[in-house]
Amino acid sequence: MIGSRRAGHGAVVSRAGLLFDENGLDAPEAPSGTEARVASLVGTHFDFVWQLLRRLGLPAADADDAAQQVFMIAARKLSSIQIGRERAFLYGTVRRVLANARRGVKRRRQTEESTEVEAEAAPSQPDELVEQHRARALLDALLLELPEELRRVLVLAEIEQATISDIAAYEDLRIGTAASRLRRAREAFRDLLVRARTKNPFDPASG
Repeated sequence: MIGSRRAGHGAVVSRAGLLFDENGLDAPEAPSGTEARVASLVGTHFDFVWQLLRRLGLPAADADDAAQQVFMIAARKLSSIQIGRERAFLYGTVRRVLANARRGVKRRRQTEESTEVEAEAAPSQPDELVEQHRARALLDALLLELPEELRRVLVLAEIEQATISDIAAYEDLRIGTAASRLRRAREAFRDLLVRARTKNPFDPASG
């Protein structure tokens, strides 16, 4: 379920380059390897950041913009990010950026949904693509019905394949608490999926 690298990846790398120019980070006195570390940060973790933003409720266009914000913040605070703790830092930044990005997102989602309905109705679109689109839309809709804390751990575990230890670290929880929360998230999602069976294009019972 992890998506391929988004087109926004290149834009983030380019924008990070502008940050160096604007702030003199490419000057001789700048820490050696700073620009290379930012490029590595984006290259390694862009998909993780984008998928989190997307699956936690942002439409694709908003996720592209928010991902750029996340990495711009990381570039500015690079010296405070511990080696080996990059993903934990980015996760915390995603949560903060996400909270701001949600302002006005309802209006944009309504516009997107209207456009998507028209696209689904287009006769030239292959049935398989239409079904995949509906399945992704159903996944997003069901995730949005989960409480925020359950949605986050479910996305981390099932989409990002994070371990319980990682989830506990990202969420600042004890391992036992993280495991319990993930169990509740999975149970809640299963209940939602059962109730939505008639909407699932891959469920034979829906036909």
